[in-house]
Amino acid sequence: MSKLSSTSALVLLWAGQECYKSKNAMDFLNQLDLEEGRNLYEQCEEICPYYDEVIKNRKYGVFNLIKKSFSNESNNFQLVIAGAGLDALGIEITEHYVNAKVFELDSENTEFKSNLYNNLGNKSKSNIVFIETDLLNPSLVHKSISDNGWNPMKPTLLLFEGISYYLPTESIQKLVHAIKPNWIIFEFLKHDDEIAADKINIAKRVFDLILSRCKLPYIKRYNYSGIEKLFDNMSVVDRCSMKHLEKMRTGSNKYFPAEDSGWIEVCLLADNS
Repeated sequence: MSKLSSTSALVLLWAGQECYKSKNAMDFLNQLDLEEGRNLYEQCEEICPYYDEVIKNRKYGVFNLIKKSFSNESNNFQLVIAGAGLDALGIEITEHYVNAKVFELDSENTEFKSNLYNNLGNKSKSNIVFIETDLLNPSLVHKSISDNGWNPMKPTLLLFEGISYYLPTESIQKLVHAIKPNWIIFEFLKHDDEIAADKINIAKRVFDLILSRCKLPYIKRYNYSGIEKLFDNMSVVDRCSMKHLEKMRTGSNKYFPAEDSGWIEVCLLADNS
């Protein structure tokens, strides 16, 4: 079993086993040793005992927006995941959409992830690739996905999940300009003035912990007006607050009773042309 860094293991501990149901995704996750993230997980749990619900809701929302984006595409689409990490989403998608092509991008662990995926003994591996590339270099990203079979003439969805906090805004814009996707799923941390007063400190303390582990200088925050200004000729067509996601996933609003109860949201943007 392969041991991960504390931060890589943290999100997977939060997500638990319920987010992905396909055999390949479950078998992939079962190869990972998450104990390195246990201490960080427990520190975050002291701050917010239900933080795992945030991640489960987020992932539920992302998967549903993917389904919405490609509902009319007859599986003939491409999913580009920026900063895919060791999450199993791309693997899950390939089992739900057997004709889709998934391009997982990250600056590290791609060979490691590819090897773990190959361990599953799948006969059909052509619909997912794990690409090591620099997300801050859009021309390199474009070359990397093109060299691995990305077709700019086919429908493309670009996913930013768990990464908009860390990437410079200009880099996000340049990456989108290079790929010119038909859709974007953008998950983000809200500004304090849009978060309930009793929840603001949760986000700050948890992200401060993660920043200290990753030695990162800052966390980026967004609102909807700012998001639409980020991308030329794209508009927000669906918004998923934590209240909305919790209700969809669980049938109730135990932790997020109001729109401002959550500090993370997920939205879908579509090309206006």
